[in-house]
Amino acid sequence: MQEELIDVLDENGNNTGKQKPREQVHKDGDWHRSFHLWIVNGNDVLLQRRSAKKDLEANKIDVTVGGHYSAGEGLEEVLRETEEEIGLFVRPETVSHLGQNKIERNYKGAIDREFQEVYVLEKNQPLDHYYLNCDEVFAIYEVNIDKLINLYQNGGFAAANGWDCQQRVNNALLIEVDLIEQARAQTLKTLKLVKGWMLEPKT
Repeated sequence: MQEELIDVLDENGNNTGKQKPREQVHKDGDWHRSFHLWIVNGNDVLLQRRSAKKDLEANKIDVTVGGHYSAGEGLEEVLRETEEEIGLFVRPETVSHLGQNKIERNYKGAIDREFQEVYVLEKNQPLDHYYLNCDEVFAIYEVNIDKLINLYQNGGFAAANGWDCQQRVNNALLIEVDLIEQARAQTLKTLKLVKGWMLEPKT
């Protein structure tokens, strides 16, 4: 099977014209593009618990859907991640762009340097309508936006309705140890943007 290639960017987010496999990009600490999609349902936000099989931040809670742009991909193509991870087909015109985050995280044997393109989508459907890929996502959780912001900002806990990749109810009490610590401050900023978007009048 041919390895997925990723466009290598410079520190300003410009395409260098080089392409590398994902693993090599992380090993070399190259800048690259990633895709983040937050799904909201009323006053709630959906999170995923990453699979235990993930090479970085296994078992931690994270954005609803996240992934990498393959070489040459745009929004329409990268939305495949949503279907691959949680079984939801999404069209580009239904998502709203919240902005771009420039992040750097350091791990043993890897440096993750990303320009994250952040989107939000309102989807009013119950958790048991999602079909999760166990290799990518162990469970999804639905959490009140204010309680989630408080968890990231102040710690403590947040109660969550949950649904796992074996199609079982999997409710949880999310606590600080569940968070990706290196992403905590940036995620808090993003969740506040998501809340602002939720409060905007929709036509």
